[in-house]
Parts: sequence; C-alpha cells; structure tokens
Amino acid sequence: MMWLCAAVMFVMVGIAVVTDVRGGKIYNSVTLPGAITGLVLNATAGGLSGENALHGAIGGVVESLLGIAVGIGVFLVSSLFGRILGGGDIKLLMAIGAIPGPIFLSWPLVYLALAGGVMAIGVMMFNRDLFGGLRRLFAGITMRLFAKVPIDVADNKPTTRLPYALPIAVGSAIAFYVLNFYNG
Repeated sequence: MMWLCAAVMFVMVGIAVVTDVRGGKIYNSVTLPGAITGLVLNATAGGLSGENALHGAIGGVVESLLGIAVGIGVFLVSSLFGRILGGGDIKLLMAIGAIPGPIFLSWPLVYLALAGGVMAIGVMMFNRDLFGGLRRLFAGITMRLFAKVPIDVADNKPTTRLPYALPIAVGSAIAFYVLNFYNG
C-alpha cells in the first residue's frame, strides 16, 4: 500500500510541477482527485488492516483528514505573514497530507522550506539579483513584523517567480526517502 500511495502522490506532484512551471498554476483538477484518492486508499488500507474493518476504515479516513488539516495549518501560518504561498501550493500540500497522512506531511514541510530557500537563492543568482532579492526579503519581513504590512507573492517581479510546486516535490521526495529507506 505504501508504494501505491507513493505512486499516486508523485504522479500528482509531478503534474503539479509541470503546470506550475509552465503556467504558474496548480489546478484543482490535479489536487482534488489526489486528495480523494488519498481518502479512499487510507480507508481501504485501514479497513483491511484490523479485526474491525469499519473501525479501521474510519481510522484511515481520519488519518487523511488530519493530513488535510496539517495543510490547512500551513495555510494559516503562511497567512500570518501575508500571502507567501499561493492557493494551489496549499491545496497541493493538503492533497499530499491526505495521501500518506499528517506524520508524513510534517517532514516534507521541513525539506520543502530548505529546498525552496536554496532554489530562491538560485533564482536570484540566475537573475543577477541576489543582493537586491535578499534586501527585499529582509525589508518585507521587517515591514511585516514591525509595521504589520502583509507580504504578497503577487507583488514580486515575474523574473523572480519560483514555482513552489518544485520545492514541494523535492521536499516530498526527500521525506519519502528518509522515512522509508534511511537507516542511519
């Protein structure tokens, strides 16, 4: 079942990366079927795993819903700082949470934050705007913390845009590897 969940998750994330890189959007037609599939897979796996099939199926659905809740939590935390992540990014995180559950989603959040930071620095270096980008970042954080001015990703120049489905994919892949294959 782990491999089926991983396959569904990585197909969904792969499609999201392509649509985000090409068109700057992650579509509901990608994330909604992923979330529903996660609910069904977890209900099925939970129903097959215990003596009481109904109890196990309900536990599987609850696990998926908790994964979605973690994605909503990321949205709420992100909203405290302004609009940092787009709606598609949040829905992708919610769908990822629905597939393997909330414990898995907590790991990609760490790795996607690191990957996103590294990729953002790479984009700024590629655009020859590293110091300007860092200056705008710190100014934005300062304005948000002290003047309560919200940060909005839509205010960024198009040349500095980072399709965040890419760091989400990298974070998910690293988390999957660490949680399933790393023995050290």
